[in-house]
Amino acid sequence: MAKKRFRPITIPKDVKVTLADVHMKVQGPLGSLTMNVSTKVVVEIKEDVIFVKNRDEMKQSAAHQGTMRSRIMNLINGVVKSFEKVLVIQGTGYRAQLTGTNLQLFLGYAKPKLVALPKGITCELKVVKSAEKGDLTYITLKGIDKQLVGNTASQIKRLRIPDPYKHKGIRYADEVIRKKVGKRAVVQA
Repeated sequence: MAKKRFRPITIPKDVKVTLADVHMKVQGPLGSLTMNVSTKVVVEIKEDVIFVKNRDEMKQSAAHQGTMRSRIMNLINGVVKSFEKVLVIQGTGYRAQLTGTNLQLFLGYAKPKLVALPKGITCELKVVKSAEKGDLTYITLKGIDKQLVGNTASQIKRLRIPDPYKHKGIRYADEVIRKKVGKRAVVQA
């Protein structure tokens, strides 16, 4: 069997990576992040390069190797430049506002929904007036932890999933929702 080649991870100059047993800590200009490394892989730090290798020839080891490499890359990218997710609120009367560290969402329910933003996540709101779509509220979530940013965005989106008929709800900015034709239009055709 041919020897596998593993892609090394280069460490930028302003980032410091330390590995103690299975605990990895990455410090950079924007902050520091920690992660537990899987026991199915071997992580070696040599000068400015990190090598993530399989511990054995098992299929699980290969899967963990790819996952660990990608998670380490996300830690390094996060402390150098933060990650962001943009959500769009669309619908008549749907809006959002910041109240301290909470995000208050008015989504057509009897009471507004309150989302507590986790520590390390910043939120920016921007309202765009549009004649054809009504007011669109853009929620930009930023943070150094990619997983935390994604989970927070997913939690907010779940509060009002977009309706395929009227497009009302919360969606990602780059998400394309195909509009369905209603019953009436199908019967008349």
